[in-house]
Amino acid sequence: MVSSNRPWSPQHCWGPYRVIMPGIAGVIMLSASLCSWFTSPSGTRLIAWRLPVDLGWQLRLSVLNYGLLCSVCALCIFFLTYQSWRAARAENSTDPVQILTAPQTALASSYVKIALLCLLPPGLFLFQFLCADMSTMAEITRQQIQLELARSHLGYAATPEYTPIIPFLLNGNSLSDRFAILTDQLDIGWFLPLFSMGILLMARAFLPLRIRFEETALAYRRSTRRARTGVIALGILCALLIFGRAPAAMASETQAEHLLNVGDYSGALNWLDRARFFNPGLDQLVAYHIARGEAWYYLHPEQPNAESETYLGHYYRTQNDFYSSYQTMLTTWHNYDHAPWLQDEVTLALAQMAEVSAPLKGMPSTRLTNDEPALPWLDEILQINNDNFYAQFTVGRILYDLQDYAGCEAHMRMVLNISPSPEMQSAAYTYIALSRFDLGDNNNAREYLYKAQDLDPAYRNNTARQHMSGMR
Repeated sequence: MVSSNRPWSPQHCWGPYRVIMPGIAGVIMLSASLCSWFTSPSGTRLIAWRLPVDLGWQLRLSVLNYGLLCSVCALCIFFLTYQSWRAARAENSTDPVQILTAPQTALASSYVKIALLCLLPPGLFLFQFLCADMSTMAEITRQQIQLELARSHLGYAATPEYTPIIPFLLNGNSLSDRFAILTDQLDIGWFLPLFSMGILLMARAFLPLRIRFEETALAYRRSTRRARTGVIALGILCALLIFGRAPAAMASETQAEHLLNVGDYSGALNWLDRARFFNPGLDQLVAYHIARGEAWYYLHPEQPNAESETYLGHYYRTQNDFYSSYQTMLTTWHNYDHAPWLQDEVTLALAQMAEVSAPLKGMPSTRLTNDEPALPWLDEILQINNDNFYAQFTVGRILYDLQDYAGCEAHMRMVLNISPSPEMQSAAYTYIALSRFDLGDNNNAREYLYKAQDLDPAYRNNTARQHMSGMR
């Protein structure tokens, strides 16, 4: 019979991988806490330590974040690595001390449990951004609309998206639209815990079929099965209380939408109130107020309020009556409090009016007639929100066509201050450089073109590269 103690035996050869692979998984999980998980449409990269956990209870603690969760998971993996090392050492040893001090645990099940634990950070992240954290999603939706509109005026092909988004149809209250934003903005940090989980499950395959102390561990588990059943039941109840608010709000919204469709507006308002009770973050979403406005508009046509007027303006916009939508939203803006959700809908109505004339489309020599009508609407957007990088960038490009090079540079520098996105910064530096060229400042213009090219590793900014090579 072949001895299992020979160096070339399977147990002896594969033993080191039982320690190396979970160690690698722990390093990857620790790296996940230091990497960017999400890039906002404005270009801000959010690492795990800057992403607080919010499960719909509106309790945001900076210390409770995804970086902390990943670090805890990494510590659990490193502890499992240490246990695997001790067990492997005891299996190949004749020293009674090492055998007696070996970990009294079933390593196979520990690998599975900790691998499932690695799913906790990315799972919570998806739950938060798709179901619970509506306040953050309202801001992200606002930035995504600006990004999509600005990309349409870059003058060259923008960065392709995994899921195409139409800015004027984007609804932050729609699960499919929130998922579309996430697929476009997720970073490598979110995927690293999944790699750790896969490595741990692979490492489990290198465990021997029978571990020396597995029977002892199984006996220990049988003696506490009843107690563990109670703990599991209590855990499920707590999970329902912690995670149940956001799904309850979504269910209430679905019921309200059904009642709106069948004409039960009073019942729809009641369900919308329940939805806001379960998830107060819904109050930040313009789609939620449009739904309330629809119910109020038909229940009390003689008693308009901000929500019913917003619904009316939104309805006009969906019917392509953009000017009536603008007039309605402008009146609402002047008559009611300037809530963030109202600002979003007013800005969208103004952007629609600006885009009607198709600015910056066609040949430079013939598009001035389309550029000038858009300027008043874009200026109104900037009066409402000077940090709107779509309006700043588009006004800058139009001023460049109108040969107002100083004005173009001023607006492009505002874009640099507002948006850290490499794509937007590359475009802004490009038009600052073109303005400097036309003003005769060739040395500084070339420096700005170099910056524009450095921020464009994918070689999409053809405008900067053509002017750098002397092609006008």
